[in-house]
Amino acid sequence: MKAPKFILLLILAVFLLKGAFLSIIFPFFQAPDEQLHYATIQQRAEPREKTWPIEKSGDTSNGDDISTYHFSEETIKSAQATEFDGVKFQKENTQEFSQSAVGLNENKIIGNNWKRYIDISPSNTAGTLSVYYSLGTKIEQILSDQSILTRLFSARLLSVIMGALVVLLAYLTARKINLSKENNLIVATLVAFQPMFSASASQVNIDIALILAFSFYIFLSIWMLRDGMNWKNLVLLPLSLLLAFYSKGPGIVLFAITPFLFGYLMYKRFNISPKKFFLYASISAFALFVIIFSFVPKSYLIGITNFNATSKFDSPIKSLTKYIDKTINTTSILRTEKSYWGNFGWLDTPISSTAIDIIFFIEMVASIGLILYFIPKRFLKKFGITETKDFLPEKKFILFFVGTVIALQLAIRFFDWRTFDTYGQILIGQPGRYFLPNIIPHIILIVSGLGFFTRNKRQFDILLKILLVLMVLLSLYSIVNVIIPRYYL
Repeated sequence: MKAPKFILLLILAVFLLKGAFLSIIFPFFQAPDEQLHYATIQQRAEPREKTWPIEKSGDTSNGDDISTYHFSEETIKSAQATEFDGVKFQKENTQEFSQSAVGLNENKIIGNNWKRYIDISPSNTAGTLSVYYSLGTKIEQILSDQSILTRLFSARLLSVIMGALVVLLAYLTARKINLSKENNLIVATLVAFQPMFSASASQVNIDIALILAFSFYIFLSIWMLRDGMNWKNLVLLPLSLLLAFYSKGPGIVLFAITPFLFGYLMYKRFNISPKKFFLYASISAFALFVIIFSFVPKSYLIGITNFNATSKFDSPIKSLTKYIDKTINTTSILRTEKSYWGNFGWLDTPISSTAIDIIFFIEMVASIGLILYFIPKRFLKKFGITETKDFLPEKKFILFFVGTVIALQLAIRFFDWRTFDTYGQILIGQPGRYFLPNIIPHIILIVSGLGFFTRNKRQFDILLKILLVLMVLLSLYSIVNVIIPRYYL
């Protein structure tokens, strides 16, 4: 292929333009908890010394009325001016539109004199230490003389830029697993046009920072698995772990994966026995466990494990059984699938169930292909499968991708179960966007699983091009037939 770098730049440019467009067409705060994320940024942009009186309140609000939340006056009144409560969760409602080029209440929002600081405590803002909040705070401070519309849009553009870096890492990761130059670009494009990832990368949220951290860690891990450890990846890997830790709670999952990664690298480098491999991996895991519990703030660990909470059930086994019964079923799985591939706004604007059924079928076929890929060739020959699949990624890469997917699944479901155990009902569920940090492994696993059923590289290349067309069509359908009608028609 000629000029792969130029095509990569074109893919990134298209993603940035698409992201900017999505950041414009999603109405004010019409994304999960976007008002909370922005209010957190705004609060952290406040001066350290408060020169205004702060009222003490007994509790924070979690109701459906934005005016009851402990945010700044500007955040609340801007949300009210854009009919935030009337549109959120109301599938048939859209904002009122003016007949002129100036939007309804736009001048009121731009020229407001509302207070930009929170004067009630405790606030409804997040306590998470996230790199996204840190960068967003800098943007808020730099643009302090601009309107809230400009500041919110700029924070959304921060997400777009982070999303573009994820697309770049998808390309670099595909290159490390020895796909062809053309297929590297296709994998990057599949990630770039995944509808829910595109939406997450155009809104104010800390999920995109976690997706970026996971993608960076995965790229470095694949680099190590292919080329071994060197000073570059050994220096960068801890940085990726820090980025994950200071992005969002589930980032700690990568710390659990790391001992197994280094155990395998030691195993291959020094040709040690499997027994010693498991011994060293166990020692590394224990050492990391001690370090985490020694240096990580206890409040952080309690927050992500919910260990201080009292159970609503007689025993953990009973609680877990009830939880599995409520969540491991077709309805729940398809609900997660829908919010992974495309359920926009406040998860009230989904792509069609038919599309989800087709995607789920493709994923199941890919899963079968992955299982068959690991079956010894002598058994496959009995079924007439004799082709060498040397155009697929090596099995060690596939196993690592599967491991990251399983680790994040267990972490998210553990926290969901702990919440269920505390309150006796499903309050979080498993929104699909929580699993987007593994978007690169997920896309490559689908490609590899389906690729098993191709006979040669030519068929594999054709398969990837078909998937590319389908993903682009799904993205266009999501924007034109789902998002725009929901908010503007």
